[in-house]
Amino acid sequence: MSKSETRAHLEKNAQVKRIEIHQGKLFKVVRDQIYYENHLTKTFDLILHPGAVALIPVNDAGHLILVKQWRRAANQILIELPAGTLEKGEDPQVCADRELREETGFKASEITPLGGFYSAPGVFSEYLYLYLARGLSYDPLVGDDSEEIDLLEIPLNQALEMIHQGKIIDAKTVAGLLWYNQWVNK
Repeated sequence: MSKSETRAHLEKNAQVKRIEIHQGKLFKVVRDQIYYENHLTKTFDLILHPGAVALIPVNDAGHLILVKQWRRAANQILIELPAGTLEKGEDPQVCADRELREETGFKASEITPLGGFYSAPGVFSEYLYLYLARGLSYDPLVGDDSEEIDLLEIPLNQALEMIHQGKIIDAKTVAGLLWYNQWVNK
């Protein structure tokens, strides 16, 4: 058995005492005390998140529709893929349709799943479902009251250059655009 398989086996068979530290609007913070068979104890602080979607909207001209918004945690305006958190029990594709309309004002006639990824699995349970959105038409939904978003329409090669220049530094956006670049250039 490999080291990672051994660790997984140990943790899956360990006794876990979970303490809720904080229940927020979108996530919960917990502390897990793990008691292993060999009497070793470890503590992990985790952020439990319901998951999210991120979209790569591409208009008829082949340009990406990205969003620019103030992010308090980063203390700056970031350029990002439109994205949003899943509501309890919500299908990710339904969430993708809603978030695209709320954040960009566009509805997609075609939303294609591209896969997904964990944003920061060392401490964060958030899994992001990645979608390609095409066939865009204007059909907005009212977004959250804290969302004051500007749209940025750019070709993929410019977005990739912005990643290399350090102008696009949001992890889901970097991952999503690099993934999309590979998908387009198959």
